[in-house]
Amino acid sequence: MKIQVNKTIVIIALGLVTLALSACSTPGGNNLVGVAGQPTATNIPIAQPEISPEPPTPTIPESTGHIIFVSDRDGGDGLFISTPDGSEQTRLTEFAAEDLSISPDGTRVAFTSNTNGNADIYILEIATLNVTRITDAPEKDAVPTWSPDGTRLAFVSFRDGNFEIYMVNADGSNPTRLTNDPAGDNDPVWSPVSDEIAFRSNRFGNSDIFLLTPNGSVSTLTTNSAPDSAPAWSPDGSRIAFQTFSGELSNICLIGRDGLNQRCVTNTPSDYGTPAWSPDGSFLAANAKQSAGYGINIFNINDGSILQLSAPGIDPRGDPVWSPEGMRLVFQAQADGNLDLFTALISANEFTRITTQSSYDGEPAWSTQ
Repeated sequence: MKIQVNKTIVIIALGLVTLALSACSTPGGNNLVGVAGQPTATNIPIAQPEISPEPPTPTIPESTGHIIFVSDRDGGDGLFISTPDGSEQTRLTEFAAEDLSISPDGTRVAFTSNTNGNADIYILEIATLNVTRITDAPEKDAVPTWSPDGTRLAFVSFRDGNFEIYMVNADGSNPTRLTNDPAGDNDPVWSPVSDEIAFRSNRFGNSDIFLLTPNGSVSTLTTNSAPDSAPAWSPDGSRIAFQTFSGELSNICLIGRDGLNQRCVTNTPSDYGTPAWSPDGSFLAANAKQSAGYGINIFNINDGSILQLSAPGIDPRGDPVWSPEGMRLVFQAQADGNLDLFTALISANEFTRITTQSSYDGEPAWSTQ
């Protein structure tokens, strides 16, 4: 049998013995004599138990990239760029813009503008401020969306008398019609990893979600009795989030790109906005009506939990956009009678106002650069 010996006890015992012997052999020492003439040692060091240090407080990484947004400050519409904290803001263009779409590498922004009297697609190179007009049709072109390699754009056009999906090279060459149906086709969103484009169409008499490839082949994803809209690709391209409506209210649902495994992440129709995927594909963010007004709901698509973000006096509008590191959201909100941009630190439910002009500031997009 092995006997475990407490080393601390042994060391203290040896110390007591040594002091006792010393007291007996050294007259006039500083030792005290106790009962029955036995020496009593003083100032005996007692071994203290080791205390584990406090774990370090996790640090929250700083926001990266820049926020591109629309503003009518300075008496005219234009695109602006801001640091994530709002400390530096610069005008990028001198004309109106909407439908902002950041290129996959974060260096360009495609947008719709009617600056020349008609809605067309333009591309701004952020570093040089060079603007290129991509479409020049007599009818409306809008809602640009980038291919994964950044060489092409898909968009919606009314040039043929109804809304169809088109594709064009990023230099404006080779515009190509992709859909051809008497019904309206709209809201194209290019997959982040493949040559598939999700869009909505009422070609079956009800708004549904479809898939489209650059060769023009179309497949149906949803055939719900209620209207479906606002498709949004997961970062890995395997699923699509969308809204399914019941009157004016909607649920937020998911479907595989193969049309299988449809399910909803909400249980009851409510006043939800367009869903936006987190960079890691684990969460969906959407504007939502909450018990005390409007806020932003974060849906965990793995365990079904919901986190509600809100702050008194801040009424989110439009659609939230994730930061590159996935810890923040930027969104436009009504506050103090003005429409401004705010960021929300998700883990702390902490809101920061990044624009304070007495103007319209909205439609944010977050560039990685």
